[in-house]
Amino acid sequence: MHAQRHTGGFALAVLGGALAMITLPACAAAGAGDFTSAPGYVAVDVDTTAWDDYYTAERFPGQGGSVFMPDADLIAPVRAMLLMEYSEGTLPHARYRVTYDMLSDATDPDATVSEVEVTRINLGPAFREQALEGVPVEHQAPLEAFGVGPHVSWRFQMAPIQGMTAHVVAAGRRELSDAQVAALDCLGAPCAQLDSAEGPAGNWEEREAPAAGADYRALTVEGPDPAYVVDQLLSVMLGEDGPQPTGPAGSDQPPRITLVVSVNAGGQDVMTTGLGRNSVVYDDAIGTVWVRSAQHADTPAEISELQVPRQR
Repeated sequence: MHAQRHTGGFALAVLGGALAMITLPACAAAGAGDFTSAPGYVAVDVDTTAWDDYYTAERFPGQGGSVFMPDADLIAPVRAMLLMEYSEGTLPHARYRVTYDMLSDATDPDATVSEVEVTRINLGPAFREQALEGVPVEHQAPLEAFGVGPHVSWRFQMAPIQGMTAHVVAAGRRELSDAQVAALDCLGAPCAQLDSAEGPAGNWEEREAPAAGADYRALTVEGPDPAYVVDQLLSVMLGEDGPQPTGPAGSDQPPRITLVVSVNAGGQDVMTTGLGRNSVVYDDAIGTVWVRSAQHADTPAEISELQVPRQR
């Protein structure tokens, strides 16, 4: 199975298209290139307008019932995941590391911009090596059966623009080498290894699996869309308050939220796991919130949360 390679035409009003002429928040307009044009990232044209291949009935089954785009209400990391997979194609064995922060305009606290990084590691070669250990060469499945595609990282700067919660202001793309991926940490475990991190030990409490934040294809017979796992983790860790800005745009601070989604990373079962950490909690008693999930194929997800007390 091949992942669709990125081609310079990143479709869209996908990225905001016709809405691009609306006035951007000052914090988004001023720093649009800073985050997405970091070393190694190549700017993606956000002004292309061919977006029919993204807004399909398969991806958005309920589209057409509103004057707004079907992903208009999606929180920035979820929409970023959908856009990245639209451009790159899917992989059967992969790990996603997602970082997310919402920042404010120093002169207008109500004007916000979201910065999202989505890094996808292709675990197909590592999974194949493990699965075929001891299997005679003549009986080994080809690499294509396990997924072919680069390790890739996308950065999105997004802002609320008329009718769209996460309009893409700017985007950048970067391919990563095996050596670069080997140095990445995924919440306590190397991103390149098949075993996934499970978070710290503690009193994890079960939570009800939230519904998708919009009418997109959240589940297939093969399992949840990775964007849906991100959607669920964020819904549990942010609660009813939703995202809030953590500081002014341009501030040099680590991202508030880190999420890791692993798709068929090990074992014989078709399984998707998720782990998320919210390091900025607006609660006097809680310092950090962790959320994890596990889902076999299209069965209901098992989700639990750990609230770590704030250190005094």
